[in-house]
Amino acid sequence: MTDPRIALISATPLAIAPAAAAITDALPGATVWNLLDDRLLADARAEGEITASLAARMDGLIELALAGGADGVLLTCSQFGDRADRRDRGADGAAVLSADGPLFAEAVAAAPARVLLAASLESAADDSGTRLTSAFTDAGSSARVHAVVVPEAAVPLPASALVDVLATAISGVEEPYDVVVLAQYSLAEAAAPLAERFGVTVLDGPSAAARRLTAALAEGRR
Repeated sequence: MTDPRIALISATPLAIAPAAAAITDALPGATVWNLLDDRLLADARAEGEITASLAARMDGLIELALAGGADGVLLTCSQFGDRADRRDRGADGAAVLSADGPLFAEAVAAAPARVLLAASLESAADDSGTRLTSAFTDAGSSARVHAVVVPEAAVPLPASALVDVLATAISGVEEPYDVVVLAQYSLAEAAAPLAERFGVTVLDGPSAAARRLTAALAEGRR
């Protein structure tokens, strides 16, 4: 498949550019199709949880993408990840991925003893930290996850400024770590510069998802 159509389903515009860039890098011939519901997160905050009606809204977007001929679907919002995880690829005919399912799989595969999770929001750190820890536990790993929250990275920043604020926060972490995991798509463009600066593996969601989609498309060709 030389020109796959990849649908990105987003709940915030900030996630679109990092996800699209990762897909384009991994699959240069791909058509990126953006579906955005920028009220999903606000409505979830207002409700205090992902209600049945909000889940149905996300399911509807997934069905729209598949009906429109998407060869792969990526949910860029981690809070709705279970809507992707429960899909049946055999029935869908295409891979439907959660935002950080591939990221957590790569983190587990790296077999670290200690992980530093970087996030710009406390809620993202809590949510991702809990689910990443569960992924390690399910894999039989006793890896410890330590989170650092960087509020300065919660607003759009030029790439160099984003790297600087994250690097400053990471430099102040006293807990040892083997791998850095970036909890949000909006932080992804800092992954390579941070890896070079600190000399450790830095994993981000968009790149991990793009690699998984590439593998899924290759499997579909066989």
